[in-house]
Amino acid sequence: MSMDSPLNLKHALAELLTSYHELNTSFVEERIGTPTSLQFLQYVQKNRPVVFRDAASHWRAVQTWDAEYLRTKMGEKTIVVAETPFGNADSAVVSENDGRMYFVKPHQTNMQFSDFLDQLRMQKANLESPVVRYAQSQDDNMQREFGPIESDAERHILWASEALDRLPDAVNVWMGNERSVSAIHKDPYENLYVQITGSKRFVLISPFEGLCLQEETLQSAKYVPSNTDGLFDIVPDEPESFVHFWPTIDPDSPKNVDRAWWDHCKPLHVELNPGDILYLPAMWYHKVSQCTDSDKWLCSAVNYWYDMEYAGPFFPSINFIRSAALIPSDGGTDKSCGQQM
Repeated sequence: MSMDSPLNLKHALAELLTSYHELNTSFVEERIGTPTSLQFLQYVQKNRPVVFRDAASHWRAVQTWDAEYLRTKMGEKTIVVAETPFGNADSAVVSENDGRMYFVKPHQTNMQFSDFLDQLRMQKANLESPVVRYAQSQDDNMQREFGPIESDAERHILWASEALDRLPDAVNVWMGNERSVSAIHKDPYENLYVQITGSKRFVLISPFEGLCLQEETLQSAKYVPSNTDGLFDIVPDEPESFVHFWPTIDPDSPKNVDRAWWDHCKPLHVELNPGDILYLPAMWYHKVSQCTDSDKWLCSAVNYWYDMEYAGPFFPSINFIRSAALIPSDGGTDKSCGQQM
């Protein structure tokens, strides 16, 4: 088959996706308990997600992190809190002002931890609250912001560190409630995600399926509290900056999708409960929503980011697939990413 025709190239990419799905499971594999480093390494080598049920159930964090304990340990400690109108930090949002789609970052504020807990409790009672708050500052915030409870979790995941031959680049705490949702995105890290309280639901999409997600170059903006109505305005960054290859499709409610590609996408779904550890391989797209019990209002997790391995064929392969899918039928410049192909 000739590769001169863009139609033939797209057909080859579609065949690649079909083969990928035929050779891999349509579900997230689950194992009970802690794996050995060799068992874990097998999933890393395949770049496939897996859940290790109850692998962290013995952690002190899983056993103690309720609101009363956290308030006692963290009470007056200051943390960084993300504020948004819909719980949608770092996501593609269409501005009501100009009709353009932006990559919108949250408004961030410093808040005493006890006040943050009070706000979460009020959000649970009042689902119409105009401000959704989420502790998600990342960048190793366990050490920077959550020192009083750092020892409740492991400093690193021993079997993961042995398999990857490195320590985590960052350990992050995530705290919020069901109103916070992490939009579909990917990270250049091998991610070990530990559920502490509440539950989280993941939608997972392979890096090979990135061409199904209508990635675009979006101008960066942030939510800024409005001076008039107490809500938020979307304000573009100054100086102007852009985020490239950002997915614009919500896998839970895909709208205005290119069916020719989206029909080849086979999202995986998995739910984490306290004590579960999800291995989320590098460059996998994921959307994360949260759930809390009716009598509780706190969902918390700790994740460990290990630097991915860039050597070998994986990283250049997925970049090639993504770029090849953007080649327009006339062979000219792709308008979505502004790159000459």
